[in-house]
Amino acid sequence: MTVSVVIPTYNRAHIVLEAVRSVLAQRFRDLELIVVDDGSTDDTAVRLAALADPRLQVIMGRHAGVSAARNLGVSKASGQLISFLDSDDLWHPDKLACEVAFLARHPEVDAVFTDLEKHHGDQVFPSFMRETQVFSRRLLRAAYPEGLVLEPREMRLCLFEEVPIKPSALTLRRAAFDAVGGFDETWSSSEDWEFLLRLARAHRFAYVDRPLAVLHISPDSLHILDQSRGETAMIQLLARERASLGNDLEALAAVRRGLVMRIKHFAWHYVDAGLRRRASAVFLRGFGLTGDLGLLARAVAVWFPLLQPASAVVAAVAKETVLAG
Repeated sequence: MTVSVVIPTYNRAHIVLEAVRSVLAQRFRDLELIVVDDGSTDDTAVRLAALADPRLQVIMGRHAGVSAARNLGVSKASGQLISFLDSDDLWHPDKLACEVAFLARHPEVDAVFTDLEKHHGDQVFPSFMRETQVFSRRLLRAAYPEGLVLEPREMRLCLFEEVPIKPSALTLRRAAFDAVGGFDETWSSSEDWEFLLRLARAHRFAYVDRPLAVLHISPDSLHILDQSRGETAMIQLLARERASLGNDLEALAAVRRGLVMRIKHFAWHYVDAGLRRRASAVFLRGFGLTGDLGLLARAVAVWFPLLQPASAVVAAVAKETVLAG
């Protein structure tokens, strides 16, 4: 099976070549690499042109965002499998070989993802999955280096609460990508979460418990530049999903837990910045959205810092730092 790897990039000439080289150095050789330059104004195109590898194709696009760039890349792909890599991330040499072998053994699986190392400044987290709050519980039972098949409902319930799957750790069948219509280009934030939620409605996932990708939190990531916009988008996405669930009590409870956690993270962002009024407003809106009395209590308590140990806020913000990106 041929794998088409899509790297969207925008003004990352200083690091995109490392991502490209990590793909071209894969032990699995039957691949094509499509780099979509999303209208960069730096010398990304010049640096990419200096690479001589017949498997590399560079597409110059207009600046339309990461969703449009990924969709454009897939539209030019010829492989039966699609992999994504963000331009500030890296792959270990066995990444594609492991995923392709798993999908060959499991024709019933539509998408496979792996663990990642996470790098945020000087902090290194060897296992991103074990820093998650929900998916990590699944890993308490055993390690799954050979892979764990996840039914659509199990994956979707998890996705209602968090996003354990990062694009740089995901490979899926082209047919599954086409079936859900690719990335929704109207989403400028949380586009990967929105895509995964649609994919999990009817497609089976699998997880390989090996850190085969390296996730970097870059200074130009949305989490760093505009966390408020990112958190708002995530809350809007979960509210949209909740509206479509009808009387599915288990799913409604999962979405509610996800909303409460996102609202807390959003408010903690303001608490950490010393913006208590904004934090209180987020908690209050969150109470209105979820009916969670804990959020109402926090809306009041944020005005009385002595009622809540500073260490609790610090720990919460630290956890958000681990999960962001």
